[in-house]
Amino acid sequence: MKPDELVQLTHAARRFYIDGDSHVGIAAELGVSRFKVARMIEKARELGIVRIEIQEPSDVDTHLSMALTRKFGLKRAVVVRTPSPEPEAIQEVLGRAAAQLLEEIVVEGDMLGFTSGRTLNAMARYLNHLPTCDLVALGGVAGPVKEHSVEIIRRVSTTSRGASYPIFAPLIVRSATTAAALRSDRLIADAFAHFPRVTKGVVAVGSWVPPNSQLYDAADELGLAQKLVHRGVVGEVAATLYDANGAIVPDLNDLTIAITAEQLKQIPEVIAVAGGASKTNAVRGALRSGLIHSVVTDSSLATRLLASS
Repeated sequence: MKPDELVQLTHAARRFYIDGDSHVGIAAELGVSRFKVARMIEKARELGIVRIEIQEPSDVDTHLSMALTRKFGLKRAVVVRTPSPEPEAIQEVLGRAAAQLLEEIVVEGDMLGFTSGRTLNAMARYLNHLPTCDLVALGGVAGPVKEHSVEIIRRVSTTSRGASYPIFAPLIVRSATTAAALRSDRLIADAFAHFPRVTKGVVAVGSWVPPNSQLYDAADELGLAQKLVHRGVVGEVAATLYDANGAIVPDLNDLTIAITAEQLKQIPEVIAVAGGASKTNAVRGALRSGLIHSVVTDSSLATRLLASS
């Protein structure tokens, strides 16, 4: 390249990319047309005079996030890199990412709904600030005290400063009669009455194949889990079961104290927070079920989901 041309190309590129000048302004300075400037800038890129580098944030994989959003028609996806495949490490990273997402998208007057879950417990610990909003548990108590929805609601309420509506009842009981009696309890009925107000739901995804779910464990104690696995159940959101194709399996509906599939689908945005190899089938089924609109997950699981048909 001749030296004068090199000077002109480099100057035009610097004025455009670094100084932010327009094609018209550069053209006036150099005494050429704006179309000539456009060709000069393009040639500077072709010759390597200009090299554009996009620096990824340290944790969020933006490429996988957009790919997952497009493939499954999601409202949003946040895919994060994790330092280890160990469940505890994944839960901490996803919990922090979910907390940051809520701090970004929640607006004053929202009604937030939460299920139980280890990762949601981590999320509650990472929340620093939220606009004033009310909270409701989307189901009864499952799992250890520190991981169930009552404790999650308690922790989030210290940040949200709104009213909260926990559900002081088991997520699943042995008989439909007991479940109906619990649902008619005044405080529980009051929580249920707030389900239609929920604007953003934050849910864990439980895996049944392989088992990695507090609801599965409770159903197994009642002698119900294996029958449901044979029926094709691969996972659950709240207490709604579904198969690998996302079809709802209603067998536990009469025994659970939780929001229904129909009510979940009425929430404008349901955000699933789940990761780890054991959750692959369950998250894939959830994405196909229509129960969730957004997802926070890890890069390994996102890659497996994108590779699936």
